[in-house]
Amino acid sequence: MNKKALFIILSILVFLGIMFFVSILIGRVRYQTSTEESGYGYIDSYSGVEPSFLPSFEGEKRDLASDELVNNADGSKVQKNGSISFLVEKIDDSVESVKIINTKYSGQITNIYDYGRGNDRVVTVTVKVPVTDFESYYEEVRDIDGEVTYANISTTDVTEEYIDITSRLKNLKSVETQLVGILEGAESITDILAVQKELNTVRGEIESYEQRKRYFDSQTDYSYISISFSIDKTGLNISEDEWKPWGEFKAALNSLVSVLKGFVNMTIWLLVFSPVVLIPVGVVLYIVKRKKNTT
Repeated sequence: MNKKALFIILSILVFLGIMFFVSILIGRVRYQTSTEESGYGYIDSYSGVEPSFLPSFEGEKRDLASDELVNNADGSKVQKNGSISFLVEKIDDSVESVKIINTKYSGQITNIYDYGRGNDRVVTVTVKVPVTDFESYYEEVRDIDGEVTYANISTTDVTEEYIDITSRLKNLKSVETQLVGILEGAESITDILAVQKELNTVRGEIESYEQRKRYFDSQTDYSYISISFSIDKTGLNISEDEWKPWGEFKAALNSLVSVLKGFVNMTIWLLVFSPVVLIPVGVVLYIVKRKKNTT
């Protein structure tokens, strides 16, 4: 291999290495800039977001089937979740079927999540029903015309937690009564302040446990179920996907502008980093020239 070919190969390798470095640097800078402008930083990989509708109702999106407490005959308390997903021919007709079943079981729609359009439309309905009718309501909803793609009822027994809260609350109230008695008999300012401080702490804990207990108690009358509808193959509407050539033209033009912007941006970066490219090339040229002179 002659010296000229070696020089060309080395120059190409150096140039490619620098281009690779510059492209990585550009990507990192542009990503950092975009995240700073949008107000978002690096985001950890999603650790379970539930589906979109999984809409939540917890600020983050959460499954629409809410947690509910059920008073069983034995006095136990159980959390219940229910959810069903359907493929149906006509979504609006299926939603009407849910409303008819609601009338029968005194169900109330608490949320309707309607997103997408045309053949990609999905509607999720959250319904509150009396806990005593939950299983019957659930089975009747399953009989709606369509294909059930997912159905689930999950329960969590929270009886021990409820009993623990009740027991702690009883003990704290007993301590409160004792502290009130001590406070009434206290004579020195130091004793009064010390007892008052302890009494405030106990009362704060009592308020916290009472709030938790009220939450459990307030959730014993109703259960919630999430019902989701999507269009199946028989419901697909070909004419629904309207052709919009002008829109496609604008989208293509927008893509062209983006490509041109990217090309111009790359050219600017290359100009800025050209010294980084020219210096190694100059070094290679110098070495090759010097070798020629020595030979």
